[in-house]
Amino acid sequence: MSSLRYLDLNFGIRRSNSQPLGAAILTVGVAAGAYALLQLSSAYDARRIEQIENDALAKRRNFSQSDAGDRARISPAQLQSYRNAAVVANQLRMPWDDLLGMLESAPMGNVALLSIEPIPARHQLRLIAEARDISTMLDYLSYLQQQPILHQVILSSHQIQRQSPDSPVRFQIQAHWSEN
Repeated sequence: MSSLRYLDLNFGIRRSNSQPLGAAILTVGVAAGAYALLQLSSAYDARRIEQIENDALAKRRNFSQSDAGDRARISPAQLQSYRNAAVVANQLRMPWDDLLGMLESAPMGNVALLSIEPIPARHQLRLIAEARDISTMLDYLSYLQQQPILHQVILSSHQIQRQSPDSPVRFQIQAHWSEN
């Protein structure tokens, strides 16, 4: 029995010097796992935002396609409404400031403007006015003919108002305006 060797079995806790190395490896592993989870969460958020943007683009595309289909089915009443709006927009593009400023700055105190009728499609302006006498009317006509914004200024009609006191002259002038 001398062939048996000595076997030392000690199941007790043995302290070794490898404990700091294991803690360091465990810390690095936990940090790497936390970083991976953070990256995964960021990737999911980016994908969700991209999906929302794609859905919004698809809705806009579908809306514009359905809007184009609606435009193809314009009723005659809507078409007339659009034409009326275009007429109003054309009238608003008139050089009102220049025209009214020129008419207000006229040095004729004895001329009263009764109406101003623009015809935007022809760039034409119709004025109806009254003057004390024919010479004042002709002076006013001459003043308008000298204005750079107006051209083709003509006296279209005149009439002496005998029934009114002082017998004023009512006259109508037509002129074309130029856009500067």
